[in-house]
Amino acid sequence: MDSTAATPRRAAPWDGVDLPLSYAQQGMWFLERRAGRTRYADPMTFRLVGELDATALRESIEELVRRHEALRTSFPVVDGRPVQRVAPHTAVPLPLTDLAALPAAQREDTAARFLAEDQRRPFDLADGPLVRAALLRLAPREHIVRITLHHLVSDAWSWWAVLLRELERLYTARLYGRPSPLPPVRTQYGAFVRWQHDWLAGAVYAEHLAHWKRALADVTPLPPLALARPAAPRDERPPRTRWLTFPQPLYDRLRVVARRERVTLFMLLFAAFTRVLRRYVDTDDLLVATRGGFRTRAEFEKAVGFFVNLLPVRTRVPEHVEFRDLLHQVRRNLLGVYAHRDVPFERLTADLGLWRPGFRPAISVCVSFQTTPEVPPALEGLDVTPIDHDPFSPYPLDLGFYEDAGALRALLTHHPGQYDDAAAGCLLDDLHQMLEAVCREPEET
Repeated sequence: MDSTAATPRRAAPWDGVDLPLSYAQQGMWFLERRAGRTRYADPMTFRLVGELDATALRESIEELVRRHEALRTSFPVVDGRPVQRVAPHTAVPLPLTDLAALPAAQREDTAARFLAEDQRRPFDLADGPLVRAALLRLAPREHIVRITLHHLVSDAWSWWAVLLRELERLYTARLYGRPSPLPPVRTQYGAFVRWQHDWLAGAVYAEHLAHWKRALADVTPLPPLALARPAAPRDERPPRTRWLTFPQPLYDRLRVVARRERVTLFMLLFAAFTRVLRRYVDTDDLLVATRGGFRTRAEFEKAVGFFVNLLPVRTRVPEHVEFRDLLHQVRRNLLGVYAHRDVPFERLTADLGLWRPGFRPAISVCVSFQTTPEVPPALEGLDVTPIDHDPFSPYPLDLGFYEDAGALRALLTHHPGQYDDAAAGCLLDDLHQMLEAVCREPEET
């Protein structure tokens, strides 16, 4: 990890071939290398019903890769440090696995096994490519397509707001033998890397760092919850997930409370979950994190790459605090966090010494709100539905909220070696009850 001091520095010259990693990429690359296996695969999987033109689909995927440099990037080590190197061309085969001859039940089981095994397939970070695709035929008019990127070169916005929207237009053009209708890409991920390194070398960084020094002065990591099992050495089991869909009347009442208290829905949900966490720790000082993005500049809005930042949020939660007071503290805290969101978490942890012994980060709980609409691609002649997969998270508890088709859902990703299914269920039940109480009367909680 970069342990450079916070003193402003001149930016390093770029040689025009290799670029350094962004700070978020540095953190992910380090954790993946330390794990010795691919943990951050980022697949998109869809069931396609209708007349599929597999050639048009393959050519559309290849055009996406041609357009976006991030999808042609690998991460070799040069002079002991990883760099990112963009290949001039990356082929993306779309191999077909035909399961149509199998009985229906066996067909679905075989497809599920194929997808699970594909998700575990490693990427070669040094040589690439960090993109692959696969096509399964279940019947003449039913297919499953999976496109997998490594998270080092993508994020949710890249997928849902850029790549899948471009795929729609490219597929239609290929169906009719037309050239790409898309304008040239205006900003590649390398421009963001240059901007970030220059910004951190400038005087403004010291002002932002001063805020974080005040906000996180003498902070201590959140201890394991009382629900946690004793830590097992190197438990290799993958994370598990549990969904909770909130009843529509509760969702409607939560939005009313948020408007009345002049907070966002996420601020309300975040405050409620910190109150739940407080039940299971013997401290008033809770350090958790949320995810933010580096797309604060207009030129990066349509760029493909890894723009995610981890934002530490420190909340004081006395055992008997009134919920309204807690809610407005959370509002102040999150507004401060968002105002300083361009400071990379990896740089912040180095400059403030937030790493525990053994290179373990100070963050063990993450709470996020997915704001990117997850709309599957509209491919002409096909009914397209997503197939979910269990995401990987490096955090023992990772709670994500989703507003989807007028409903509110929560996805809790938990590491079973520390928090088993019963613990995860208990936390979600407590959250549900807490939100019901908040809607009855904020002062009651």
